[in-house]
Amino acid sequence: MKLPLLLGTLLLSSGCIVANSRHPRPSPRPPPSRPVAMNYDEAVRRGFDQCRSRGYQCELQEAHLTGNNVWKVKLRAFAPGAKGHLHLDYDAYSRNLLKVNEKVKGKGGGRDDWDDDDRGHGNGHGHGKKKGHARRDD
Repeated sequence: MKLPLLLGTLLLSSGCIVANSRHPRPSPRPPPSRPVAMNYDEAVRRGFDQCRSRGYQCELQEAHLTGNNVWKVKLRAFAPGAKGHLHLDYDAYSRNLLKVNEKVKGKGGGRDDWDDDDRGHGNGHGHGKKKGHARRDD
């Protein structure tokens, strides 16, 4: 009778020792999602932010998304005594500023104060090339 008791004890004790060798599988990762493209409102807001950061008052001319995933934002820009435009290109996905075309000029015809070619001559003409065959100023 000892034999069946010993055999039963061995069988029961071995069942307690057996462990599950399988590790639970981690849940599969979701596929990487593509970033969401910037929408019209975000592109316009970024354009206004960029315009204001340059010290201008801004007015939207237009904004559109190209086939190359580039937002083109065109603004009129005004500053005291100056006006012009600010055109900005943004990557629709990375939101990076790709290109800036800034042309804001002061009023008054764009004459430079340092340009004095026509001062002191009375006729309003600059020095320019001499006409005729004169080689010397006698």
